[in-house]
Amino acid sequence: MYTKVNVLKPGDNKGAGGDKKDKITLFDWDDVLTMPARDSKGVVIAGNIVFKPNTYMILLYTTQDKTKANVDSSGETDAKGFEQTVEVAHPGDEVAIREFRTYWLNRNIGIIIERCSNTRKNLYGTPCAQLQMVLKAEDDKDKTLSTFTFKSIQKSQFDVADYQGTMTYDTVKGTIAADDTSPDVVAGEGQYQLTDGTAAPVTITTLDNAVDGESYTFLGSGGAYPSVITKANDFDLVNGTTWTALLGAQITFKAFKRDAAAWRFQELSRT
Repeated sequence: MYTKVNVLKPGDNKGAGGDKKDKITLFDWDDVLTMPARDSKGVVIAGNIVFKPNTYMILLYTTQDKTKANVDSSGETDAKGFEQTVEVAHPGDEVAIREFRTYWLNRNIGIIIERCSNTRKNLYGTPCAQLQMVLKAEDDKDKTLSTFTFKSIQKSQFDVADYQGTMTYDTVKGTIAADDTSPDVVAGEGQYQLTDGTAAPVTITTLDNAVDGESYTFLGSGGAYPSVITKANDFDLVNGTTWTALLGAQITFKAFKRDAAAWRFQELSRT
């Protein structure tokens, strides 16, 4: 439940434009197996979007200074809602972008936009107010360009979400060696594949090279000696329940740096 609080100046130059990464992340809502709920205030999604087998998010290169995201309110008195729009441009007319245009037309789409200056991931679209794509392709003496506008198919009660879960792409960020008790997540946010132990289950105690605010997902290995994560050491588990890296299982953590040398990894979701 939202409690009325003061909303003061957020810091120096927070209103500056730009600062968006040169790729956006897209996914097809029809590929989503489970969608975590927003928190009680209606903006933060702390859990992890879980996809159906063999489905995942994709990246689209976008010209940075042409990426634009809008939120508008519309409707009659006492019946207003949010409409979300994302506009991007992609240079050229290679086969890959024409295939993208063909496949994603009429799809129900979610989009995640990231900035260069922080780890926030803004999620546009909701399960009941997805985005759909409108295309304008130009090929003339001045430019060869595809301009995409992704817009809500209907009004929603929800504003843009702050998605804190993992980005799930077609390949894992890394494979963790057998018997490793402190997996290295230097490759960044995403999924990491665990490996079955060689002689006995090992307990994962911490993560190496984590970044404050980033989220990491670990995929179970199955086998005779799957790793375990307990509520001891650097991990905070929901209800203190131990997680075992069984085949098909996954668990997602968000990293919090407590001081120069201490970390906490808070569970966001598991399956």
